[in-house]
Amino acid sequence: MLKRTFMVAAAAMLLSTPGHALELTVWAPTAFTPSSGLAAGADAYKSVYEEFEEQNPDITLKYEVLAAGTEALQQLLTAASAGNLPDVGVVDGFWVPRLVEGELLQPLNDLWTEEDRADYFADVITPVSFDGEIYSLWFYNAWRGLYYDQNYLDGQMGGAEPPASWDDLLAFGAKAKEAGAYALMLPGSNSELTTLHMLSMFWGFGGDLVDEDGKPIFFEGDNRVAMEKVYEIYRTLVTEGLMPDSVGTMDESAIRPFFYTGETALVAQSSSSVKQIYADKPDTEGHIGAVNYPLPDGAIAVPVLVGWNYGLFASDPERREAGWKFIEFMTNQENLGMLNETQGHLPVRKSIWTERPFFADNPLMRQFKGIFDTGGMRPRPAVPIYPALSGALSEQMSYVLTGQRTPAEAVDEARDTVMREYERMAGR
Repeated sequence: MLKRTFMVAAAAMLLSTPGHALELTVWAPTAFTPSSGLAAGADAYKSVYEEFEEQNPDITLKYEVLAAGTEALQQLLTAASAGNLPDVGVVDGFWVPRLVEGELLQPLNDLWTEEDRADYFADVITPVSFDGEIYSLWFYNAWRGLYYDQNYLDGQMGGAEPPASWDDLLAFGAKAKEAGAYALMLPGSNSELTTLHMLSMFWGFGGDLVDEDGKPIFFEGDNRVAMEKVYEIYRTLVTEGLMPDSVGTMDESAIRPFFYTGETALVAQSSSSVKQIYADKPDTEGHIGAVNYPLPDGAIAVPVLVGWNYGLFASDPERREAGWKFIEFMTNQENLGMLNETQGHLPVRKSIWTERPFFADNPLMRQFKGIFDTGGMRPRPAVPIYPALSGALSEQMSYVLTGQRTPAEAVDEARDTVMREYERMAGR
């Protein structure tokens, strides 16, 4: 039976395990454990964890739930300084460079066969590879954009079409106002989720966050122009009455209820939220559609490649071998396909797209696959400064939304914060 410990929950449940078994510690965000808030996801992870233990009676699993957001990265770094890292961790892709810099992750090249790697899109291997070594196994992708309920557009907005351009959005917003709703809601809280939506727009305007050496440059030249445009979009949406400034305190989860009640016609979410939307509001299933962010000046937002990875921390040979057994089991075609489908995650294994009907035949999933196949997806910069950079950019959003800072002032504030940290890291 599973043995589990909650690091951020009030209660804990520890189930007895055989004394002779190796206890493998796994740290992961709630969504990737039997404690998932999505009931189907919790059941799915419980099932595969138990199956792993049945197939490997010499190994028992002890999972611990990581804190939310980038607090989890700090949790891992603190554990490293105390010599208390888990054997296996589920880590966000943008943490990997920082963990590699600290020599905390074990390379996987000698464990992960080339044959199995070939079933993965190269785009999810390159961002976590350094000096020829692969340091984590990326197990899904999440596309972010604007989601709509076609029934709502037909019923409450007179058959309005989802906007494909900035002018379309302004016209769409007028119809939304007539229906007593906002045109859209974007998350604006101080978190990585806000940065991900911003980054897609920023890249669409041709901006770069860092140079080839990893030095921040988002505040220079054309990059500054692009970043100011992103902040200006958010502010304009508020001043035009298309979005409330209260999104400055909200993440993706917090703005979803406004979509359910029809208070916003479009909601910015991850593709990973689709199954949650279906669970929360079953009458939307089969009627949800998605569009990219409409941008001014004919710019086209660039999809961000983002997702979670299995990382191997254990260096002891026995624990390393056991950890890889677990990772390999969780990511085999059958188990990962089932988990991807259950949670609505976009597969990064090619065979899952072709062999599971949910992904091969579902219209919304096929729409996502079309975006994937364009090859235009970009990963976040694989540099140690990125977590600090992301935090600085999202921190400014609430000030811009409420008019307390201009876009130019927001860029200056973010620059000062990031460069202090960059110089501190360079001086270590």
